[in-house]
Amino acid sequence: MVHCVMGILGLLLGAGISAGVLTVVTGLPLAWARGVAALAFVALLAVLGSVLFAGGSLERGFGAVYLVMGLLAGALLALPRLLRGAGHEPLWVSLGLGVAAVLLLIAAGVGVDALLGAVLPAPDPQSGESVKAQISQGLSNGLLIASPVVLILLAWRAWRGRTA
Repeated sequence: MVHCVMGILGLLLGAGISAGVLTVVTGLPLAWARGVAALAFVALLAVLGSVLFAGGSLERGFGAVYLVMGLLAGALLALPRLLRGAGHEPLWVSLGLGVAAVLLLIAAGVGVDALLGAVLPAPDPQSGESVKAQISQGLSNGLLIASPVVLILLAWRAWRGRTA
């Protein structure tokens, strides 16, 4: 019973983080959006540099795959902004905000997981059960499940706003 409750708690936490990050990023005013998009592209260049100059070919290969997947996710996360602001803001701003959303979701997930590790008790030495592990699994599942759902809702809302 406790396992299920902790997993659901983590799932809700991940869903809340996803909804919050995506709602804030898509709702930024244009002046702030330009700055955030520019910073996201700088961070993207840093990630690209780390992929290019990673140790061996295996690390570069996996890094390139993750980078491409992140760029695709960034393009998808730019969709609500693209639908709402078509013709009103430059394309690079929407795409930059999509990249920023990907980076913020990763950072928020890692940060909350680290905070859980610092706050929650250590695993039970006899049974090996860990409350943190249960919540962390739910957290990552919540982020992965809620992000597409929130994206669809935000894109639908943006599309409805354009056609109304």
